Amino acid sequence: MPSERRQVWLTLLSIALAAGLEDGSAPFYAALTAAVDVANSTGVLVKLKAAAETVGARCLDGTPGAYYIRKGAGTGANKWYIHHQGGGWCESLDDCLRRSKGGLGSSTGYAPTTSGMGGGYFSPLPSVNPMMYNWNSVYLQYCDGGSFSGNNDTVTVHKNTSLYFRGKRIREASYASLLASGLTNATDVVISGCSAGGLATFLHTDQWCDALAADAPSAKCVGLPDSGFFLDYQSTQAPGRAEASSRRRLTTLPGDYHAGLKWCFEAFNATAGVNQDCIAAHGTGGFATDSPPYLCMFAEHTAVFTHTPIFALQSEYDSWQSGHVLHPGDSVQLLGDNLTKRIGGNLVGPHPSSGAFLDSCHHHCGSWNDIRIDGQLVSEAFAQWYDAVGTKGKKPKRIWKQGQAYPCDRCCKP
Repeated sequence: MPSERRQVWLTLLSIALAAGLEDGSAPFYAALTAAVDVANSTGVLVKLKAAAETVGARCLDGTPGAYYIRKGAGTGANKWYIHHQGGGWCESLDDCLRRSKGGLGSSTGYAPTTSGMGGGYFSPLPSVNPMMYNWNSVYLQYCDGGSFSGNNDTVTVHKNTSLYFRGKRIREASYASLLASGLTNATDVVISGCSAGGLATFLHTDQWCDALAADAPSAKCVGLPDSGFFLDYQSTQAPGRAEASSRRRLTTLPGDYHAGLKWCFEAFNATAGVNQDCIAAHGTGGFATDSPPYLCMFAEHTAVFTHTPIFALQSEYDSWQSGHVLHPGDSVQLLGDNLTKRIGGNLVGPHPSSGAFLDSCHHHCGSWNDIRIDGQLVSEAFAQWYDAVGTKGKKPKRIWKQGQAYPCDRCCKP
C-alpha cells in the first residue's frame, strides 16, 4: 500500500477507534477501511467553511463541519446513500471537551480523501451491495457530539475552551451543499447511519425527506438506521447524574443512558433539531413533566411520530446496549424482549410501510451480509423491502425476525 494511501487509512482507522470508545461502532468503521483496494471506494472531503461562518455549522471545537462524498455512476448517478457516522454522545462538559480534541469533535485532522467507503452499505461491488453499489455515497462526519441535533446559539466555555453544540446546523449545511452537488436531481435517497448515527437516522430522516420533497419532488426517500434503536432505560442500580457543572464522567455509565442523553438534549438546545411532530406531541411543559420534550431524543419515542418509511437493522440483544444501557446484573433477555416489543409497537405497528431486520445475534452495527433471516441477507431483504415501498400493487414484506433466546451464537452466521 503506498505510504500516502496508508496514511489516509490510518487516519480513518484512528477516527473509527475513537468512535468505538463511545458506542462500540469502531469495528464496523474500521472494517470499511479494509476495502481500500476496492475500485471506487474513495471519498473526497468537503468542509463546510462558508456555512461555519454564516450559520454556525461548527464541530465542538469550532472548526467547520464536514462530509466525504463518492460520486455515483451509470444507473446510480441520481441515487444517493447518505450515512451519519456514529460515535457515542457528549454527556458532560468534560466529555465534550475531550471529544473536541479529536475526530469526534474537530475537523482539523480529517484527510482530504478517504478509502474507507468500500464495505457494507458503501460497497461498490454488486455482489455485496446489489442495490446501492453505484450510487452517490455520502459519509457525514460526526463531530458535534449530539447525533446532529444541537442548535445552541451560545458558545459554552469550559476550562477556558469554547465548545459549540450545533449538529443541526452541520446537518442542514450538508444538505444545502449536497443540493449543489446534484441532490436536486435525485430519484432515490436512503438516509442511514450506524449506532449514534443510527439514532440520528431515526431523529432526522423526516427532516431530510421532507426537505427533499420540496427540492427533489420525484425522489423516493427512506431511512435505514443500523443499531440505532437505543432503549430509554435508566437502571435503578445506576448512580444517577449530578448537575452538568459538577459532572466529570467521560463515557456512558452502565445503566445511566437515559440521564446522559437527557443532559445532551438540554445542553445542546436540541428541541429544534429533533422530530418536530414528537416535540409538538410532548408539548412545552418543560423537563419536569411526565411527558417532557427531551424524550424526543430517544429512538423509541420519536419512532412513533415518523412518517417516512424506515427499515431498521437491529439486534434484539445489541452488544453496546447490553454493556451500557443495562447495569451489570440486568437481564439481556429482558432487554431483547423489550426492544423487540417497542420496535413492533412504536415503529412497525403505527407505520404500514416501515419494517425491520431484527436478528438475535449479540452484536452492534455492521452485519450487512453476515446474518440470514428467512434465507436472506440484509442487503437482499432491504432491496426487496425498498422495491415494494411506494410501488402500486406491491405489498412489502416488512419483518425479518430470528426471535431466538439469548445467547444465540448460531444466529450470527450467514
